[in-house]
Amino acid sequence: MKITSTSKSLDIRKYFLLFVALLILVDLAVALNVPVLRQVLSFIFLTFLPGWLIVLTLRLNNLDLTTKIVLSVGLSVAFLMFFGLLVNSLLLALGYTKPLSTISLLISFNIVSIGLAILACIRNKDFTFSFSNLKLDTREKAFLIVPSLFPLLSVIGTRLMNLTDNNLLLMSLLFLIPAYVIFIAFYHHKVSERIYPLAISFIGISLLLMYALRSNHIIGADIHVAYYWFLQTLDNLHWTTSGTSPLNAVLSISVLPSIYQSFLNIAPEFLFKILYSLITPTLPLIVYLISKKYIGSFYAFLASFFFMSQIMFISAPEHQRTHMAVFFFALAIMVLFQDNLSEFARRTLFIVFTASIILSHYGTTYVVLFVLLLTWIGMQILSQIVTHRKESATLSTESRIARNNSPPLSSPRRSRPVGDTTTIGLRHSQIQPKRGMTTTAVGLFLTMLFFWYSQMTGPSFYSGVHFIRETFVNWQDIFVTETRGGVTQAALGTTLAQARTPQTIEFVVSWLTIIIFTIGIIVTIRRFKEMISIPGFNRTKPNFLLKKLDTEYVLLSVACYTILVFSVILPYVSIGYEISRTYFQMTVILSVFFIIGAVKVSRYLKLRPSWLILVVLIPYFLCTAGLVSQAFGFPRVLTLNSEGPMYVSNYTTDEESYAAKWIGEYRDKRVSLYRNITSRRMLSQGKIPEIESKAFSPEGLAESFKDNQGIHGYIYLSYMRLDTDGLPVEFFDILGEESKIYSNGGVEIFLSAPAE
Repeated sequence: MKITSTSKSLDIRKYFLLFVALLILVDLAVALNVPVLRQVLSFIFLTFLPGWLIVLTLRLNNLDLTTKIVLSVGLSVAFLMFFGLLVNSLLLALGYTKPLSTISLLISFNIVSIGLAILACIRNKDFTFSFSNLKLDTREKAFLIVPSLFPLLSVIGTRLMNLTDNNLLLMSLLFLIPAYVIFIAFYHHKVSERIYPLAISFIGISLLLMYALRSNHIIGADIHVAYYWFLQTLDNLHWTTSGTSPLNAVLSISVLPSIYQSFLNIAPEFLFKILYSLITPTLPLIVYLISKKYIGSFYAFLASFFFMSQIMFISAPEHQRTHMAVFFFALAIMVLFQDNLSEFARRTLFIVFTASIILSHYGTTYVVLFVLLLTWIGMQILSQIVTHRKESATLSTESRIARNNSPPLSSPRRSRPVGDTTTIGLRHSQIQPKRGMTTTAVGLFLTMLFFWYSQMTGPSFYSGVHFIRETFVNWQDIFVTETRGGVTQAALGTTLAQARTPQTIEFVVSWLTIIIFTIGIIVTIRRFKEMISIPGFNRTKPNFLLKKLDTEYVLLSVACYTILVFSVILPYVSIGYEISRTYFQMTVILSVFFIIGAVKVSRYLKLRPSWLILVVLIPYFLCTAGLVSQAFGFPRVLTLNSEGPMYVSNYTTDEESYAAKWIGEYRDKRVSLYRNITSRRMLSQGKIPEIESKAFSPEGLAESFKDNQGIHGYIYLSYMRLDTDGLPVEFFDILGEESKIYSNGGVEIFLSAPAE
C-alpha cells in the first residue's frame, strides 16, 4: 500500500497484532506491578482503548480527530461502568465474592477487549492513521508554548502552596490564563483551528489539578460520603444493590474508581482525588465541539472558556458524580447534533450516554429528564404548528389555482394534468424540523431511570419522589425568599447589603453573563427565520454564525433556560438541588448563546464582539478563580489560601485524618463520640458512620460539665475548627489534662468519665 507523509494504512492483521502486543504489555505491567509503567499504561488502556475500539466498530471514519478522541474517552468510561456492573453481577451470581479484584477484571477485560478488536477488524478492511493533525508548524508550536506550561505551573505551584503557603506561582498561572485568552482574541485570524482543542485541554487540566492537588486528602463536603462508598466497594471488591443511601446507585463513585484502583494500584484517596480531574478536562472540549458547529472555532473557544470559568468547573474534584453525569449529558447532546454520524450510530450513542447519566448521578438524571420532556413537548407543539401552516398553505394554493383555472360556464371543465405539483409546494417531510428527541427516546430514558432507581436501587428513586413532592407542597411559599438555598439567595442579591466589595463585583459580573445569554436566546427566537435552520425559510444567516442553529437545539436551549428560571422561582428546588449545579449543566448548551448575545450587544454598541466578550469574560474568570477577592485581601478560595471560610469548611488536614483513623480503629463503639468537625470527615477518614458521633461547640461542652453534669465519651477536638480564638478556661479545668488520650499537634482526643 502507498504510504504518504501524512497518513499510513495498516493491514488488518498487523493492526490486530499491534493491539495484542499492547494488551500483553499492559497485562505484564499489572501482573508484575511495575511502578509508573503499570499506572500509565493502565490509565491509557482503561480511559481510551475500549472507546476507540467501539468507535472503529461503529465505523465513525468521517469524524475529525478531536471528536474521535472525545468519543473514545466517553465510551471508555461508560464501558467501564456497564461492563464492570455486568462482571460484578455475573460473578456474584456464580458464587465468586470478589468480582472487582485485579485478576478477575484483568481476565474479563482481556476477553472483551480482544472481542472488540476482532469485531473492529471485521468491520474495517484496513485502518488509516492520519498524522496531519499531529504535525504542527512553527507558528502553531509558538502559539502552544505558553499553554503547554499551564499544567506544570499548576502542579509545581500547588506543591509550593502546600509546603510553604506561597501562592505566587498559582497567582501567576491564574493571570497567565486570561492573558493568553486575550492574546488569542487579538491574533485569532492567525491561529490555526488545530490550536484550540489543545489550548482548551491545557487550561482545563491546569485548573482541575490546582484544586485536586491542594491537599493530601479529599476536599469538600459531599465528597466525603462519596469516598466512603468507594471504600466500601473497594474493601469488599464487589458492588451490591443493598444500601440505604441514594449514592449506592451511583456507579461513577463506586464501581468506576474501584476498577481503576484494581488496575493502577495507587493510594485510594489519591486516586479518588485525581481520577476525575484527568477525565473531565474533555468536558470543555465537548462544549467547544458543540459550539464550533454554529459559531466557528474562535467563538467556540471563547464559549468553552466561559464554561471553564465557572466555580463548579474549577472545583470539579469536589463534585465528581455531578461532573461525570454532566460529562455524559454533554456527550449525548454532542452526538445528537453531529452531522457526520449515521442515524444508527447517533441513536446508539445517544442511548449509551443517556444511560450513563443514570448510572452517574441521580440528581443530574432528574434534571436531564425534565430537559428531555420539555424539549419533546416543544417539538410536538412545533410539529403541530408546522403541520397546520402546511395544510393552510396547501388549501390556499389549491383555492387560488382553482380560481385561476376555472373554465367559463360554456367551456368544458379541465382537470389538472397528472403529475402537476404546483399545488403541493414543500412536502411535509421537508418542513418538519429535525427530530432526535423522539417519543421513543424520551420513553426509553424514563424506562431506564425507573428500572435502575426503583427496581434495582431504591433510595435514589424515593429521594426523587420526595423532592418533587416537597416542591409542590412548598408552592405557597413562592414569594418567601428564605425558602431558597443559600446560593440562590446570594444570586438574587438578598445578601448584597452585607457583601464585601469582591462579592459585589462577582454578583454584577455574574448577572452580566446571565443577561447576555438571555439576550442571545431572545434574539435567536425573534430572528428565527435568519438564525434557525427551518426548511422553507431561506433568508441569509448572520455572518457571525458558521451555520444556522438546528431547530431542536434551540428548543433544547429554551428548555434549559426554563429549568434555570424555575430553579429560582420554585420554593425548595434550590435547597434540594443547588442551583450552581443546574447552572453548570445548562451552560453546556447555553454557552453558544452567551456568544450570540455578546455579538448582538456589541453591534448595538458599535464595538468589536471579541472586545465586549473579553470585558465580561475576563473579570468573570478573575472573580471565580479568587483573584479579585485576593486583591482585596479577602481569603476566599482555598487554592490560594490556608485560611478563610472555604478553607476551614472544606480542607482536611493531615492531623485530622490521622486522628480520625486512630479513633476509628481503637475506640470502644459502646462509648459516645463527640466532635467539633463535620461527621462526614469522620466518615471518610475514620469510617465512622454519621449517626455514631455527635457535634459540639467548645462553649457548649464546657457548659455541660458545670454543676457536676459531665459527659461520658470521647471528645475529638480539632484546633482548626474552633469557633473562638481559644477554649473556655472551664474546659480544661473540669476535664483535666489526665483525660487526654491522643494528641498530634493539631487534634487532641479526650476520654471523659461520668461525673461521680
